[in-house]
Amino acid sequence: MREQNEERVFRFLLLYRWLTLAFAIVQNWVEIKSPVLLPFAIVFTYTLMVSLFSKQIYKKVKKTPLLLSIDVAFYPLIFYFTGGLASQFFLCGFSPLLTSVLLFKFKGALYSVLAYSSLYVFELLSLNGYSAIRLAHSGEFNFFITYLASFFLVAIFFTYPIVLLGRLENSKKEIEIEKNNLEQTHGKLEIAYKLHALSQREMDVLELISQGKSNKEIARTLSLSESTIKTHVSSVLKKLKLKSRTEAISYFLKENYLK
Repeated sequence: MREQNEERVFRFLLLYRWLTLAFAIVQNWVEIKSPVLLPFAIVFTYTLMVSLFSKQIYKKVKKTPLLLSIDVAFYPLIFYFTGGLASQFFLCGFSPLLTSVLLFKFKGALYSVLAYSSLYVFELLSLNGYSAIRLAHSGEFNFFITYLASFFLVAIFFTYPIVLLGRLENSKKEIEIEKNNLEQTHGKLEIAYKLHALSQREMDVLELISQGKSNKEIARTLSLSESTIKTHVSSVLKKLKLKSRTEAISYFLKENYLK
């Protein structure tokens, strides 16, 4: 159940990728920037491939977490070639962070954010000649700090509902287990209540019936007359509200199974 829910959220995050890509395209058009077709084509193709093979990718990344580093490294590279802090793809870059949180909770969030922010810092310093002073003088330092903090905040605050979802699923499983235990206990009590009405001799007859013995064989085993056995059999069926010997056999086997 948990894996199915994770797959659903994973597919929902694909929608996030497409929406943020659409936003980047609209932003580029509104700001009347010269068209940069190659980065858009690359991000579009990448998003399309992730969408088409989402199920396979989910399973492989779940099995080999290191594969997520491809996603984590992809968007900082796109930022690098599309203007750094001014990149239209900035919102797209949250998708690998959200995916890592979904699949690997707090640990995934921590590792991914550290790797992601390190790449982000490296690329901005690279664009500014590896100089923090030049970055500050460019007037982009405040934006840089804000964006960097947003990586951590988004990852942390997305982690909580994912962890909460896992806890709710565990609680649901525990409730199902308790429900099954209660149903079994109820079944045992119901059978015990009905069997309590039988005499010891009737219990002996019921046990021999469950072994497939005929009235004649039961009479021989218990050293009783066949007519007496017939009376006991009728009494057993009546007290247990059963219609046939076959039902009596099933009932006895069920009683022994629930012990």
